[in-house]
Amino acid sequence: MAAHGRLRQLLEPLVGVGAAQLQFAAEAYGKPVLIGAGAQPGIHFNLSHSDTLGVVGWARGRAIGVDVERWRAMRDEAALVRRFFSAAENAAYDALPPERRSEGFFNCWTRKEAYVKAVGRGLGLPLDSFDVTLGAGRDARLLRPSEHAADGRCWRLAAPQGPPAASIAVVLEADNLAVQP
Repeated sequence: MAAHGRLRQLLEPLVGVGAAQLQFAAEAYGKPVLIGAGAQPGIHFNLSHSDTLGVVGWARGRAIGVDVERWRAMRDEAALVRRFFSAAENAAYDALPPERRSEGFFNCWTRKEAYVKAVGRGLGLPLDSFDVTLGAGRDARLLRPSEHAADGRCWRLAAPQGPPAASIAVVLEADNLAVQP
């Protein structure tokens, strides 16, 4: 509830409608949109939360997707990598020292989630149909876009620094991307 309340507060000055009056709907694959008095052409936004962390992204005239994940122990991490990550991402994961694999997993997972949200296809887009990097910070990149979302749009990925033991990803429809806290 706190994340959704904060989203309303952040959107209020962008659309000029009181936070309490904002109305939301979902597109075909679940991406949220404003409807009613707050609906404004060209305002795109996205929200993600994990544990006590939340990330909101918004842009004018460009699609955006965000994701945040607090790292946690997962007994089936390697099985998830094999099932959902691409062959290149599997190789990158296997090349990591064992003590860095969970960080690599969560970096990759948040980047994939942010991409499918930005593209607007949600988990209907096969997660192994595109490649992202697993490393931290400036190494964050979309290496190969999905052929299932080949509509001529250009996508950029960033991984802003977050709190310890957390991964954050932002994907924007753009030629370049700069993220501000």
